[in-house]
Amino acid sequence: MFNLRQANLQDLEALIQLRLELLREAGDIKGDSDTTNLAEATRKYLGEKMSAGEFLAWVAEVNNQIVATRNLVFFQRSPYNGNFSG
Repeated sequence: MFNLRQANLQDLEALIQLRLELLREAGDIKGDSDTTNLAEATRKYLGEKMSAGEFLAWVAEVNNQIVATRNLVFFQRSPYNGNFSG
């Protein structure tokens, strides 16, 4: 069985690793490419956005290990023709 819960900043490293695995599967990371810079950029982004409440994530755990995640990113779009509130 699995446990589903909202992620927090203590889950940051697991979220980063899952993100890198997703990008590998999608072909955005080729072979044994160095992902140090991408991991650091992702760490900064998630840390800032999670702290601001602009990024929410839920994780599924099996035996206290995160095995999957679902994320929601909030952003504000500036007004445009047809939607003046953005």
